[in-house]
Amino acid sequence: MDELVICSKQYIDEEDFKKINSLKKTVLEDEEIFLKLELDYKLNLSLNQKQELPDQINEWMCYWGDTLIGYLGLCNFGGADGELTGMVHPLYRRKGIFTKLYQLALKECKKRGFQKILLVCDHKSSSGLSFIQSVGGGYSFSEYEMKQSYTAGVSIGGNDIALIKARNCDVAEIEKQNGLYFGDTGRTIILPEDEEKRNRITYLIWLGSEVIGKIRIDFDFDEGFISGFGILPQYRGKGYGRQTLLAALHIIYEKNSHGAALEVAAENRNALHLYESCGFKVTSVTDYYEDKSFQATIPY
Repeated sequence: MDELVICSKQYIDEEDFKKINSLKKTVLEDEEIFLKLELDYKLNLSLNQKQELPDQINEWMCYWGDTLIGYLGLCNFGGADGELTGMVHPLYRRKGIFTKLYQLALKECKKRGFQKILLVCDHKSSSGLSFIQSVGGGYSFSEYEMKQSYTAGVSIGGNDIALIKARNCDVAEIEKQNGLYFGDTGRTIILPEDEEKRNRITYLIWLGSEVIGKIRIDFDFDEGFISGFGILPQYRGKGYGRQTLLAALHIIYEKNSHGAALEVAAENRNALHLYESCGFKVTSVTDYYEDKSFQATIPY
């Protein structure tokens, strides 16, 4: 007789990746939402330099027999915040499954000394918002997913900058810029040349002989996904951000991708206007809620 089993893992492997994506497809057929699960990022962590990652749990999967019916994943992109996102099969909701997964994740977050827990949810997801309300989650901020199709017809024009692939020797520069733009003071786990093997390329932005920023493009999808984009403060307001974005779009469409996508914080109006000027349109909104009741375990 089948029974409920919860598996906790440090990493997802390729088989987990397939099962989680299959569950995701089922959930999306039931509810037209955007699920930000970071699965490609997580699989990259698993396949590249696994031995250098700390022995910590980041994945919780609930099975009924051989069928995956629930998933919750933890992400930490540096700092003391943990981001939790997941889903439950529509036929198995209201049975306390996600609550069980969430309690396990909270225990892990306390053990790791996180100061804040953020619950990630599409603002149209009735099931997700219902759970967040049940644990007393308070709204923190929103993030837009934006897309641009090849038919948008934005011209690349003349460029003063050049995008050059980052190499492993550029790790220190990438880490420095990540800290400046995103507050990420952690060590880069995946080296640029290893990322490139997984069709994810980080480019340094060069203006003459000076590095003035960076941008990353993920080519794992039918569309190119842009992330990790930033211009050093002293070079902002000079049009280099727009030049960089158009150059990135040129690279994406040279690869025969059907479109480009990115994510931007809703309050970042300057970036939002830049992306809109290059033909991007908002396609979904992801809300972040803080679990106000969370208290980290204080080590003695």
